[in-house]
Amino acid sequence: MNAQVNELQVIDQNVIVAAFAKRGGTDELFEHIAQEVRSHVPDVTTKKGRDAIGSLAMKVSKSKTLIEKCGKELVAEQKAQIKLIDDDRIAIVKKFDQLRDEILAPRDAWEKAEEDRVKNHQDAIEKIKNIDEAFTQHSSQIAAYISNIESVVIDSSFEEFEQEAKIAKFETLEKLRTALVAREKYEAEQAELERLRKEQLEREQRERDERIAKEAADKARIEAEAKALAEQRRVEREKQEAQEKAEREQREAAEREARLKAEKEAALLREEQLKQQAIEREKQAEIDRKNAVEQERLRIEREQADKEEAERKAEEARLANVEHMRSINQEILNKLCAIGLDESQAKAVITAIARNQIPHVSIKY
Repeated sequence: MNAQVNELQVIDQNVIVAAFAKRGGTDELFEHIAQEVRSHVPDVTTKKGRDAIGSLAMKVSKSKTLIEKCGKELVAEQKAQIKLIDDDRIAIVKKFDQLRDEILAPRDAWEKAEEDRVKNHQDAIEKIKNIDEAFTQHSSQIAAYISNIESVVIDSSFEEFEQEAKIAKFETLEKLRTALVAREKYEAEQAELERLRKEQLEREQRERDERIAKEAADKARIEAEAKALAEQRRVEREKQEAQEKAEREQREAAEREARLKAEKEAALLREEQLKQQAIEREKQAEIDRKNAVEQERLRIEREQADKEEAERKAEEARLANVEHMRSINQEILNKLCAIGLDESQAKAVITAIARNQIPHVSIKY
């Protein structure tokens, strides 16, 4: 059994490298090691057999570690080689790009200059055409636009765009001149409308002034008529009030005479009533006095009866309490005598307790 365990030797590094070098090589290496390990017959009945199993497992782990380490080293070598190639690739690509840009530089410079030249001509033409804001401005400003466009010189400096620039200038001037005519017509119409509006306002103001003057005259006339009518009504009202006052005073005098007569008769009647009421009050006062005397007598009798009843009940309560205390004292006396005191000693103790001569001890009645 020991010979079988010792047959599993540590793998040579060259064997591992060769295994990684071919497809399926590591599988063959694993199968070789697995076959050797599985050929060992384990014995768990003895310590030596169990130690042999552990030793064999340790050698398997060491083989795994060696193969893993060798594989990582091979990968590191391959990565270093790949990085070297990748660095060379990036450098050579950059050099080729620079060479290409160097070759294209003259053409690119010409194309950029040509692009700028064309753009400058097109911007100049576009500036001539860009007159949209002129159509909404005053005629004097449109005339200024026309003067500016007319001052623009179109010659061979526009190169192949000369004809296009001339057409743009011609069309722009035509549009501006048309716009100027339309704007001047519009401004003349607006001036005429403003003149008519002012005349309308002046006419309306005159009409308002005339209407105000007429209304003031009508108001003065109406106020004068109203004042005269008010004066006439005031005179009539004062005359009517004087007549009504005389009739009212005559009526009030008759009413005063009748009222004085009635008041006199009422006073005589009231005097008779007061006399009769005084007689009735004297009679009632005598009756009330007699009733009061009787009520006082009855009250005194009730108080005397209540007092006697209270004294009787108090005496009964006192006697009952004395009897209750005597009964309790007798129970205490019997108990004290029962525990060895004679009657005189027991009575002395009860008396001392009742007089509060013994601290912390009392009798509950």
